[in-house]
Amino acid sequence: MRTTHFVPLVAGLAIVAGAASAQPMEVVTVEAARSAPSGQSSYGVPIREVTLKSRVSYADLDLTSATGALTLENRIKDTAKATCEQIKPDIPAEGSSTEKCIKDAVDGAMKEAQKVIAAKRAAHPAK
Repeated sequence: MRTTHFVPLVAGLAIVAGAASAQPMEVVTVEAARSAPSGQSSYGVPIREVTLKSRVSYADLDLTSATGALTLENRIKDTAKATCEQIKPDIPAEGSSTEKCIKDAVDGAMKEAQKVIAAKRAAHPAK
C-alpha cells in the first residue's frame, strides 16, 4: 500500500504564499464588462452584466522610461481584447459590443497605469 504525505508541501506553499503576500503586487487590473441579459443565477435572479477581470504585470518593466510605459500600454490593450472576447460576444445587447468593451477596459486600466507610472517617475526622477 502506498501512502502520500502532503503536509510538507502544504506547509511549503503556505510559507511561499505568505512571503509573496508581503510584497506588493505590481499589476494593473483590466476589467471587461458587458451589459446584457445573460441568464439567471442559481437563485433565479436575472444576470444583467458580466464582468471579467485580468491582471497585467509590470514587475519586469522600467516604468520611468517611455519604452516601459509603452510596453505596459500594449500589454493592457492585448489583455483587454482577450478578456472582452471571452464575454459571450455572440449575445446581442443594445449599446454593447466587443469594441466598446475593449475601449472601456483599456480606458479604465490606463487610468490606473498612469497613476502607477507617475508614482514610479516621482520616486525615481530622471537625472
